[in-house]
Amino acid sequence: MAMDLQQRLDLLTTASRFDLACACKYPDEPGRQRGPDGRWIYPAVLPGGRKVMLLKVLQTNACANDCTYCPFNSNRHIPRCSLRPEELAKTFMDLLKADRVSGLFLSSGVQGGPDRTMDRMLQTVEILRRRFGFKGYIHLKVIPGASRAAIEQAVRMATRVSVNIEAPTEQHLARLSSRKRFYQDIIAAMQAISDLRGSLNPRCQQTTQFVVGAAGETDKQIVTATARLYERFRMERVYFSAYQAPDPSPKGIHDLFGQEIYQADTQIAKGVIREHRLYQADFLIRRYGFSRDEIPFDQDGNLSLEQDPKTLWANLHPEFFPVPINKAQRWQLLRVPGIGLKGADRIIAARCQGPFRTIEDLARLGIRLKAARPYIRLD
Repeated sequence: MAMDLQQRLDLLTTASRFDLACACKYPDEPGRQRGPDGRWIYPAVLPGGRKVMLLKVLQTNACANDCTYCPFNSNRHIPRCSLRPEELAKTFMDLLKADRVSGLFLSSGVQGGPDRTMDRMLQTVEILRRRFGFKGYIHLKVIPGASRAAIEQAVRMATRVSVNIEAPTEQHLARLSSRKRFYQDIIAAMQAISDLRGSLNPRCQQTTQFVVGAAGETDKQIVTATARLYERFRMERVYFSAYQAPDPSPKGIHDLFGQEIYQADTQIAKGVIREHRLYQADFLIRRYGFSRDEIPFDQDGNLSLEQDPKTLWANLHPEFFPVPINKAQRWQLLRVPGIGLKGADRIIAARCQGPFRTIEDLARLGIRLKAARPYIRLD
């Protein structure tokens, strides 16, 4: 069935929702929201901390890959369409001029091979950068198996690039796709990005994403792989997407991330909690100074669904507590449940004016006393 531009845009912006590499949020960050035209607009945070809202879209939802977790894999019978580079670039600029978006997140199904797919995406970005003079935020997905030349061009022009790892090991990826190669297609692309960004575009960031629960992996395997990615490739962020078996109907694809499904399906709800726990563990490693060996797992290698990993660590290490609020160093304060990054900094700044006299004095600094009280003391 022939589709006009509006219909193709609607389909390809809806399809892009399944790549969550800029959709997660913390309490102080903006979440995704619907724009005036009904399309989802997504948040991203620039290296300097400024937040931008993104048009998130696929160049095409046609795909030759057979990834079992993807609702648009080659084995599914759904409407397929594409956007020409000129069409997509002009549409983005129209939305930018209307002040509906401030950046672009561009991904794609694989059509005609990795490099041919990358060529269309890169043409879109090149039109934006050179013809329209757009200097703002562009997140460009790198297709696994793309050549070094294509990756080089992506790093030159994009603000952020990412190639999704999907699974923590080669064996797990083989359960998800017969056509993606873990080391040759994904890890090699990450290495190329890491090498090239230093020489071509130091401001370009690299991220990736795991599909959680699709390959039978444990949380410990994901956390271990995540820590290695930070160490080896200087990743800015690792994202996690809870796997949800897609409904075979187009309506099911459209509604897969609807709030009513989260509430109605217990298995999906558990997957979302698991995703949240992985983000908490990631935050402990990335921002709180925890090592991957300090993240607590159960005997099966999974994070607790009932308790967050920081509180669980605290309960497993009574020798560390109570922490003296008036003397503790920043890293010690960050081990206390209920004290976050800003809270620790506020405590240290407030101590310059004099010691805390009562535990309740912490409440005005935004400390969650109910969580923190069992783990702190005054001198």
